[in-house]
Amino acid sequence: MPLKRRSVRAMVSCAFAAAAVVSLGASSSAQASIPDISPAPRLSVAEPPPKPKARALTADEIRKKGLAQYIDMSRQKEIAPTLIDGSQGKLTASVPPPVKKPAKASNRSYASGCWYLETESGSAVYAGTAYHTWCGDGVQITYTSASCNGSTSGPTRKYEGCQNIQGYGLGWNVWDVTDKWHFCSAYNPYTGVCSARIHPWQKNRYDANGQVWLLGWGN
Repeated sequence: MPLKRRSVRAMVSCAFAAAAVVSLGASSSAQASIPDISPAPRLSVAEPPPKPKARALTADEIRKKGLAQYIDMSRQKEIAPTLIDGSQGKLTASVPPPVKKPAKASNRSYASGCWYLETESGSAVYAGTAYHTWCGDGVQITYTSASCNGSTSGPTRKYEGCQNIQGYGLGWNVWDVTDKWHFCSAYNPYTGVCSARIHPWQKNRYDANGQVWLLGWGN
């Protein structure tokens, strides 16, 4: 009889010990690992970028910038740029198709000019700015220049560069520019590792008369 009681006690002790081990194991595996830095929310692609700042260069500005050689100054006029939203099907019919070395119509008088446009990525946290200058004789693009820069706020974000991807331009009736910025949205300053990135971009088309079409944007 004492032998049976000892066996029962031993079995009960083993059962409690096994249950304790299983319980500890479950508790350990249930603990979720907390990342060092939570990924920042992505920028919305539903909202278009802010309206660019655009203007015609004056004759004095054209001369000071060395652009007089690219246009006929005797026909130079300060024609304010027209900004048109050609994205999402809005006024898409007005967007001119690219034409190489377009011919001038004999019954039209053409003005020459140069224009400057400054556009932004659309975020104060991930700030990007692009600068475009172009000249035209009313028919063809005669000069183009594009540059960009960017910055971020906070230690867990990092600006990683930008691009001006250009198409057409000199000798064409239009000049296309896609500005693309690169940001790390989840940067660990202790390890130098980036775990999430965003790439806001926008594409504009310019013509030889100073008109600008917004063709698209996104991240």
